[in-house]
Amino acid sequence: MNPRERFLAALDLADVDRPPAFYQHLGGARWVLQHSGTTMREGFGSAEAFVRICLSSRSVFGYDNVMAGWGDLLVEAHAHGTEWKFPERDFYPRVARFAVLEPSDVDRLEPVDPMDDDHWSVPLRAASLLGERLGGEAAVVGGIISPFFMAAQMRGFENLLMDAFTDRSMVERMIEMALRSSMMFADHAVEAGMEAVFIDDSTATGQLVSPEMAADLDIANLRPLISRMRDNGIRTIVHNDAMTPYLDLQASASPTCLHFCNSYVDVAATVEGMRGRMCLMPGIDHQELMFRKTPEEIEAAVWSVSDIYGDAPGLIIAPGCELPFKTPMENITRLREACERLRR
Repeated sequence: MNPRERFLAALDLADVDRPPAFYQHLGGARWVLQHSGTTMREGFGSAEAFVRICLSSRSVFGYDNVMAGWGDLLVEAHAHGTEWKFPERDFYPRVARFAVLEPSDVDRLEPVDPMDDDHWSVPLRAASLLGERLGGEAAVVGGIISPFFMAAQMRGFENLLMDAFTDRSMVERMIEMALRSSMMFADHAVEAGMEAVFIDDSTATGQLVSPEMAADLDIANLRPLISRMRDNGIRTIVHNDAMTPYLDLQASASPTCLHFCNSYVDVAATVEGMRGRMCLMPGIDHQELMFRKTPEEIEAAVWSVSDIYGDAPGLIIAPGCELPFKTPMENITRLREACERLRR
């Protein structure tokens, strides 16, 4: 069973020889960028540069997938008018100016075809190239933020939440517009050969919104996006590394897989309630364990997850979120090596 076969089989709740290890975005970017000889900023503007980065992540860490998608959480909003700026050091851009400064700005927003944008199109173009160059050896996973998250990145989250109380229809129009753009992404994703898409929906959390608001504004717009991807033959991985995540609400949208950070949930209870309904991706704490602890502690955490989950199909093991830039290489590789020692 090669890495691609293993990863897709686990997503489909089929038997595998061992749990796959999932690589998210550009985790441990220091090592990947050094290996590729490419800067992050170059990758944002060139599919070829992005491919070099992705292939380097595969060469350096050897996980079961590559990820054709950035962890900046901004490229979609930037395509809709949010301005960004790159820091002096080689890292992700930050917001310089939101697209929607006043509620009236929403009226000039229109859905964006990702392929018409110089930056949002890069991972889609890169996915096609990755499929050719990997030759079926590793799974190609795309990435997008949820429509609710996208609207927040166009308006600013605090402003969006206040708007939800003072001008609900405006917020709904923003999210609906973001959903229409996301639907175009879903159609291009299948054309690009993405076999799964990672959807960051970390806005579905009790830290930020009530369950009712999450259901009405977030999940109600996540559900049709997942459905569109399913109709296109694309598996979906819904990610939420927030504290107090609304995993039950996200599960109601019927994704292929749920990805969460173990530090913020009762892993045993989550597994007990959802195992067999969908693939689960418990995440080893990316900030404390993966970044600060020893390889031996990483391996112990992997085995603990495996013991909790048991022998049922549908387990993928991952960091809880994109790994910090300078995460020790030995910790990143130890997660994958620990998965390899779980052969069944």
